[in-house]
Amino acid sequence: MVLSREYQELKSLWDITQSLYQFLKIDDLIDHIIKQIKEIMCAEAVSVILYDEKKNELVFCWSSDIPERTDKLKEIRFPAGYGIAGSVFDSGKAEIILDVAKDPRHYGKVDSATEFETKSMIAVPLKTKEKSIGVLEVLNKKEGSFDEADLNFLVTLAPIIAMALDNARMCTELDRDYRELQLVNKDKEKVLKQTRNEVAILRREVERNYRFDQIIGNSERMLEVFRLCERVIDTDITVLIEGETGTGKELIARTLHYGSPRRNKPLVTQNCGGIPDTLLASELFGHKRGAFTGAIKDKKGLFQIVHGGTVFLDEVAEMSPTMQTSLLRVLQAGEIKPLGSNRTRKVDVRVISATNKNLEEEVKEGRFREDLFYRISVFTIKLPPLRERTEDIALLASHFIAGFNKKIGKSIRGLTQEAMECLSSYHFPGNVRELENEIERAMAMVVDTNLIEISNLSEKISHRSAAKTPGLKSQGSLKEMVTALEKSVLVEKLEKYDGNKTKAAKELGLSRNGLMKKMLRYGL
Repeated sequence: MVLSREYQELKSLWDITQSLYQFLKIDDLIDHIIKQIKEIMCAEAVSVILYDEKKNELVFCWSSDIPERTDKLKEIRFPAGYGIAGSVFDSGKAEIILDVAKDPRHYGKVDSATEFETKSMIAVPLKTKEKSIGVLEVLNKKEGSFDEADLNFLVTLAPIIAMALDNARMCTELDRDYRELQLVNKDKEKVLKQTRNEVAILRREVERNYRFDQIIGNSERMLEVFRLCERVIDTDITVLIEGETGTGKELIARTLHYGSPRRNKPLVTQNCGGIPDTLLASELFGHKRGAFTGAIKDKKGLFQIVHGGTVFLDEVAEMSPTMQTSLLRVLQAGEIKPLGSNRTRKVDVRVISATNKNLEEEVKEGRFREDLFYRISVFTIKLPPLRERTEDIALLASHFIAGFNKKIGKSIRGLTQEAMECLSSYHFPGNVRELENEIERAMAMVVDTNLIEISNLSEKISHRSAAKTPGLKSQGSLKEMVTALEKSVLVEKLEKYDGNKTKAAKELGLSRNGLMKKMLRYGL
């Protein structure tokens, strides 16, 4: 049986991805990867060239060539801007060169030193999230010519190699630091404990990059979320995700599904807010023809369609008492009854729910069934609002900037210090989603520069941030300082509750009318 090229490439990508866990030494791993590349692409040689930042040079670190030439290659260093490799490294764009001899950039000294003739090549940059670290070169296709399919395969593979190299670099740096610390006799136990913690953090981050690569965050609050996800990701346990709007509840649900044994089955999302009972019941459990006006044919519900997979119920607290009873039946008995039917159907579905409300309070107030609460909250994951993990704002902003650069064709490098401080001081009632929208808007406002400035931010952020700073005066009369402080506190509490005067007044110990009088006095 002759396998298609696409199948072979996908199989190779799969094998290479799995090899990340099979090789303990980076040399063995990279040698394995480039040998696979050489074989699938029918090339004469494959090389990995890395950037030496201290000397601003490119260095041949691995090659699939014969040992004699490989040894000579490892002795070669050349300025980062030289050759085709240097050009690709600088531009960050992959290239196919079908006739190297006609390319004036070709650095012929490498061929002379190794007695190897480079006829054609593909050169692909190796990049991490932060920077370019080197170049992958594939030389001289044995049969035919390199084409776009070859290029696309290498572009897909390059991030895997870059990630492996970057992880190895981090581990090497950590290992070097550990050996240096071992030489210190004073406080030896304290130093060893600190190093072990650093190793654990690094290991968790590497694992998170592999399993939670779409969730951005390095704060302790988010690391705790990742640890909770790890505990239930391989199980069928029912999960409740709590968090404010825009904190990423659906993203967590998708991560739990696609990391679970049910990953090959469907995941469907149903928002339970603002939908009439009949329509919601039809969506979840299906209906028989004639069950209600407009039911002109039988329809399968999501629980039946997703059999074997996962149903994500967003805004579950908005369900009516009737729908809560129907959902409880599914969770207790594992069966559904379509509208208009007398027959029940067994379903095998994992249920993940989400809410931006405090369900325990909803139970106390009689708005949510207590027995259903215990059923859907077997395991609870609470997502922190962005204001409680402000250390992640810079990381999230960089992530969004990189994404929008690709989307709109800009090359924004980041934010000025003043703009970042302004973002960090804002309350973000809309959380991560609001930050993403703010970055997109700010990038659209940038003109003739590659940095987002405070003037590019929306007025609600720049104005409120500016209002805080001058409000805390340390000069003037006592009355002036007290007035400035009172205004600053009012701004802060109104921002905290997204303009909700009742909540702000309650925290400040004021009546709602009292708060509004002060707002009027200060022009808020």
